[in-house]
This record gives sequence, C-alpha cells and structure tokens, in this order.
Amino acid sequence: MAIALRYVKDEMEAEDIVNESFIKIFRKLPEFCFDKDETIAEKMLKSWMGRITANTSIDKLRTKKDTVAIDDLNEADLKKHTVTVATTLEENDILNLLNDLPTIQKSIFNLYEIDGYSHEEIGEMLNIPVSTSRTYLTRAKAKLRKLYTAQFDNEININHS
Repeated sequence: MAIALRYVKDEMEAEDIVNESFIKIFRKLPEFCFDKDETIAEKMLKSWMGRITANTSIDKLRTKKDTVAIDDLNEADLKKHTVTVATTLEENDILNLLNDLPTIQKSIFNLYEIDGYSHEEIGEMLNIPVSTSRTYLTRAKAKLRKLYTAQFDNEININHS
C-alpha cells in the first residue's frame, strides 16, 4: 500500500492498485525463484512484490496520462538549490510533501529517486521523451524545495510563538 500511495494520492485508487498487484503476484508466483537462505528469499520476494506494485501503479497512471511533451528546459529549471535539513522532518512529512506534487511529477520523482529507474526507462514506461522525464523531475525537486521551505518556515514561526 505504501508503494501505491507514493504514486497516487487517492487511497481508494491505491487499494485498487494493491489488489491488482496481488493478483499479478499470485499469478506469477510459480515463476519466482526462491533462495535457499530464508532471509535472502524474504528480501528478494519483498523487492519483487514492490517492483510489481510500482509497475502496476505506473500502468494505472499511464491510462490516465495527462502529460504534455516538454523538450526545452529553461535556465531557472536547471539552477541547483540547497536545502537545510531539519531534524523535525519525518517520514509522514515527506509523504505529505510528495502528495502535494502534481501526479506526473510525483510519479517521475518516485521512479527516479526512490525506485532507481533511469530517465530512459521512465520515458519508455510512461511513453514520454527522456527530456520530459528530466524536466518533470527538475520541477518536482524545485516544488519540493518550495514546499519544504514553506513548511520549515511555518514550523519556525509556530515554535517561536
């Protein structure tokens, strides 16, 4: 469920993705090669199930695709910014920040930064140009910085009140 929620905001839609994922997992389970070492087998199984769930999420998003091909990056998109790390930022805070991203940016951020896909693989999955994947990732990071800064500034103002 956590993997599905990284890609979609709606909990009901995430539940549908989880259900579809489990159907795929059960159908493909005979193809999975179990390791003799139980701890390795468990990690491999979890990773395999996570990959299926991520791919199912992408398939779901692909059917609702509302992207526009973007081939040009402007200078503002390319600027690097630094973010100060706050010790109060927790996992739920990060997930809430991700949920504030547009769906396509959130998906590409998850695929690239969390799941480790290349821009070429993302382009193939979402049927978009590689440059569009890069652009959306850049925009997602910029928006996350703005959202983080706004949240961090808000925390400082609340704590000083």
